[in-house]
Amino acid sequence: MIAAPSGRRLDVALLALYFGAGVPLQLWSAVVGPPPLMNYGPDAVNAMVYALLGPWVATLLWRRAARARTSVYMFCTFDALRSLRLAHWLPALLDVLIVAYLQTPAMRRVYPSLWSRMSGARPFRVWTRG
Repeated sequence: MIAAPSGRRLDVALLALYFGAGVPLQLWSAVVGPPPLMNYGPDAVNAMVYALLGPWVATLLWRRAARARTSVYMFCTFDALRSLRLAHWLPALLDVLIVAYLQTPAMRRVYPSLWSRMSGARPFRVWTRG
């Protein structure tokens, strides 16, 4: 993959930019009106999700935090369901593509699953008869 000038991966930078774009788009929708075919709007739920949680997900991705992958899945699932409910196909399509892209081997190396980070520890206590 092509590296960004800062040494980061370009695909991670584009994903972080996509999630961070919620702040200016949310401000735009509050001042001018919601952009067509997008989920942004002037109410408090939109402001919380797209102006606060979107940049938080972008920060987790950029810093390669352990829970970045999970946060992207949760954000994209919420956004896709909201898009389907509002009949906005463009954000739903983007969310599905992002989730599918996170399943590629290259992105799995950058953001491994939480289970693989347990380094051999057993996540559950095995039940045995005594």
